[in-house]
Amino acid sequence: MTRERTRNAADFYAASSQAVLRGNELTTYCTIRTDTWIMSLPSDWEQRDASSSSSLYFEASDGTKGLYISTWKLREDDNRAAEQVIKVFRANDLKSLDNMGGYQWRIIDDESDALNQACISTTDCMAEGNNYRVIGKIIAAPPLVVRASFHDYACIDYAASRAYFAPLIESLCLLKEQS
Repeated sequence: MTRERTRNAADFYAASSQAVLRGNELTTYCTIRTDTWIMSLPSDWEQRDASSSSSLYFEASDGTKGLYISTWKLREDDNRAAEQVIKVFRANDLKSLDNMGGYQWRIIDDESDALNQACISTTDCMAEGNNYRVIGKIIAAPPLVVRASFHDYACIDYAASRAYFAPLIESLCLLKEQS
Protein backbone atom coordinates (compact mmCIF):
# COMPACT_ATOMS: atom_id res chain seq x y z
CA MET A 1 0.00 0.00 0.00
CA THR A 2 1.14 3.53 -0.65
CA ARG A 3 -0.38 6.81 0.34
CA GLU A 4 -0.84 9.70 -1.98
CA ARG A 5 1.42 12.60 -1.25
CA THR A 6 -0.11 15.00 1.27
CA ARG A 7 -1.06 18.39 -0.06
CA ASN A 8 -1.22 21.73 1.61
CA ALA A 9 -4.10 24.17 1.62
CA ALA A 10 -2.92 25.79 -1.60
CA ASP A 11 -3.77 22.55 -3.42
CA PHE A 12 -7.42 22.77 -2.36
CA TYR A 13 -10.04 25.12 -3.58
CA ALA A 14 -13.43 26.07 -2.31
CA ALA A 15 -15.61 24.95 -5.19
CA SER A 16 -18.67 26.41 -3.59
CA SER A 17 -20.16 27.42 -0.32
CA GLN A 18 -23.64 27.06 1.05
CA ALA A 19 -25.47 28.20 4.14
CA VAL A 20 -27.63 25.74 6.06
CA LEU A 21 -29.95 26.50 8.97
CA ARG A 22 -29.36 23.99 11.80
CA GLY A 23 -31.62 24.63 14.74
CA ASN A 24 -31.29 28.36 15.38
CA GLU A 25 -27.82 28.61 13.84
CA LEU A 26 -26.90 29.34 10.26
CA THR A 27 -23.86 27.28 9.27
CA THR A 28 -21.92 28.04 6.12
CA TYR A 29 -20.15 25.11 4.47
CA CYS A 30 -17.27 25.19 2.02
CA THR A 31 -16.60 22.41 -0.44
CA ILE A 32 -13.11 20.96 -0.23
CA ARG A 33 -11.90 18.98 -3.22
CA THR A 34 -8.77 17.02 -4.08
CA ASP A 35 -8.10 14.96 -7.17
CA THR A 36 -9.51 11.92 -5.29
CA TRP A 37 -12.31 13.05 -2.96
CA ILE A 38 -14.71 15.89 -2.25
CA MET A 39 -16.51 16.96 0.93
CA SER A 40 -18.04 19.90 2.78
CA LEU A 41 -16.72 21.42 6.00
CA PRO A 42 -18.03 24.32 8.05
CA SER A 43 -16.43 27.55 6.86
CA ASP A 44 -14.73 28.14 10.24
CA TRP A 45 -12.64 24.97 9.86
CA GLU A 46 -9.02 25.43 8.77
CA GLN A 47 -6.23 23.14 7.74
CA ARG A 48 -3.71 22.69 10.55
CA ASP A 49 -0.44 20.80 10.84
CA ALA A 50 -1.10 17.07 11.01
CA SER A 51 0.81 14.83 13.40
CA SER A 52 1.57 12.65 10.38
CA SER A 53 2.84 13.80 7.01
CA SER A 54 0.55 11.25 5.34
CA SER A 55 -2.70 12.84 6.57
CA LEU A 56 -4.40 16.16 6.21
CA TYR A 57 -5.84 17.67 9.37
CA PHE A 58 -8.67 20.20 9.57
CA GLU A 59 -9.92 21.74 12.80
CA ALA A 60 -12.85 23.88 13.93
CA SER A 61 -11.90 27.40 14.97
CA ASP A 62 -12.64 26.63 18.64
CA GLY A 63 -10.43 23.51 18.59
CA THR A 64 -13.18 21.16 19.82
CA LYS A 65 -13.60 19.24 16.57
CA GLY A 66 -11.21 17.91 13.97
CA LEU A 67 -10.77 15.71 10.92
CA TYR A 68 -7.83 13.60 9.80
CA ILE A 69 -8.09 12.39 6.21
CA SER A 70 -5.72 10.39 4.04
CA THR A 71 -5.80 8.74 0.65
CA TRP A 72 -4.17 5.40 -0.04
CA LYS A 73 -3.42 3.78 -3.37
CA LEU A 74 -3.18 0.00 -3.16
CA ARG A 75 -0.47 -1.88 -5.05
CA GLU A 76 -1.35 -2.93 -8.57
CA ASP A 77 -1.06 -6.60 -7.57
CA ASP A 78 -3.47 -6.20 -4.63
CA ASN A 79 -6.57 -8.05 -5.79
CA ARG A 80 -8.63 -7.85 -2.60
CA ALA A 81 -12.27 -6.93 -2.86
CA ALA A 82 -13.33 -3.58 -1.42
CA GLU A 83 -15.03 -5.33 1.54
CA GLN A 84 -11.76 -7.06 2.47
CA VAL A 85 -9.82 -3.80 2.26
CA ILE A 86 -12.41 -2.08 4.48
CA LYS A 87 -12.08 -4.80 7.13
CA VAL A 88 -8.31 -4.28 7.37
CA PHE A 89 -8.54 -0.48 7.60
CA ARG A 90 -11.40 -0.65 10.11
CA ALA A 91 -9.49 -3.13 12.30
CA ASN A 92 -6.45 -0.83 12.28
CA ASP A 93 -8.60 2.16 13.25
CA LEU A 94 -10.18 0.29 16.17
CA LYS A 95 -6.77 -0.98 17.29
CA SER A 96 -5.47 2.61 17.34
CA LEU A 97 -8.35 3.62 19.60
CA ASP A 98 -7.75 0.63 21.89
CA ASN A 99 -4.08 1.63 22.17
CA MET A 100 -4.95 5.09 23.51
CA GLY A 101 -4.13 4.92 27.20
CA GLY A 102 -6.81 6.17 29.58
CA TYR A 103 -9.72 5.74 27.17
CA GLN A 104 -12.49 3.13 27.27
CA TRP A 105 -13.99 3.03 23.78
CA ARG A 106 -17.43 1.72 22.95
CA ILE A 107 -18.75 1.19 19.42
CA ILE A 108 -22.04 3.10 19.17
CA ASP A 109 -22.79 2.35 15.53
CA ASP A 110 -21.08 0.30 12.84
CA GLU A 111 -22.29 0.22 9.22
CA SER A 112 -20.91 -1.11 5.96
CA ASP A 113 -22.45 -0.77 2.52
CA ALA A 114 -21.18 -2.28 -0.72
CA LEU A 115 -22.10 -0.97 -4.14
CA ASN A 116 -20.61 -2.43 -7.32
CA GLN A 117 -16.86 -2.65 -6.61
CA ALA A 118 -16.83 -0.07 -3.82
CA CYS A 119 -17.51 -0.29 -0.10
CA ILE A 120 -18.16 2.35 2.55
CA SER A 121 -17.77 1.75 6.27
CA THR A 122 -18.72 4.12 9.07
CA THR A 123 -17.84 3.32 12.68
CA ASP A 124 -18.99 5.61 15.50
CA CYS A 125 -17.02 5.23 18.75
CA MET A 126 -17.35 6.99 22.08
CA ALA A 127 -15.12 7.27 25.14
CA GLU A 128 -17.84 8.55 27.44
CA GLY A 129 -15.60 9.03 30.48
CA ASN A 130 -13.48 11.42 28.42
CA ASN A 131 -16.30 13.07 26.42
CA TYR A 132 -14.46 12.04 23.26
CA ARG A 133 -16.15 10.79 20.11
CA VAL A 134 -14.46 9.47 16.96
CA ILE A 135 -16.29 8.57 13.77
CA GLY A 136 -14.31 6.72 11.14
CA LYS A 137 -15.42 6.68 7.52
CA ILE A 138 -13.56 4.52 5.06
CA ILE A 139 -14.32 4.44 1.35
CA ALA A 140 -12.66 1.67 -0.65
CA ALA A 141 -12.87 1.51 -4.42
CA PRO A 142 -9.67 -0.38 -5.21
CA PRO A 143 -7.08 0.68 -5.91
CA LEU A 144 -8.12 3.81 -3.95
CA VAL A 145 -8.99 4.04 -0.27
CA VAL A 146 -9.96 7.23 1.57
CA ARG A 147 -9.82 7.07 5.36
CA ALA A 148 -11.38 9.91 7.37
CA SER A 149 -11.44 10.20 11.14
CA PHE A 150 -13.83 12.82 12.55
CA HIS A 151 -13.09 13.84 16.15
CA ASP A 152 -15.31 15.54 18.72
CA TYR A 153 -12.86 16.29 21.52
CA ALA A 154 -15.55 17.72 23.80
CA CYS A 155 -18.61 15.54 23.19
CA ILE A 156 -20.89 16.28 26.12
CA ASP A 157 -24.09 15.93 24.06
CA TYR A 158 -24.05 12.91 21.75
CA ALA A 159 -27.22 13.92 19.88
CA ALA A 160 -25.82 17.40 19.16
CA SER A 161 -22.51 15.90 18.04
CA ARG A 162 -24.31 13.46 15.78
CA ALA A 163 -26.35 16.28 14.21
CA TYR A 164 -23.21 18.40 13.75
CA PHE A 165 -21.12 15.73 12.06
CA ALA A 166 -23.83 14.00 9.98
CA PRO A 167 -23.68 16.38 7.00
CA LEU A 168 -19.86 16.36 7.03
CA ILE A 169 -19.64 12.57 7.08
CA GLU A 170 -22.35 12.24 4.44
CA SER A 171 -20.65 14.75 2.14
CA LEU A 172 -17.35 12.84 1.88
CA CYS A 173 -17.20 10.85 -1.34
CA LEU A 174 -14.77 9.71 -3.99
CA LEU A 175 -14.71 11.52 -7.28
CA LYS A 176 -15.94 9.29 -10.08
CA GLU A 177 -13.10 9.89 -12.48
CA GLN A 178 -9.50 9.57 -11.45
CA SER A 179 -6.67 11.05 -13.45
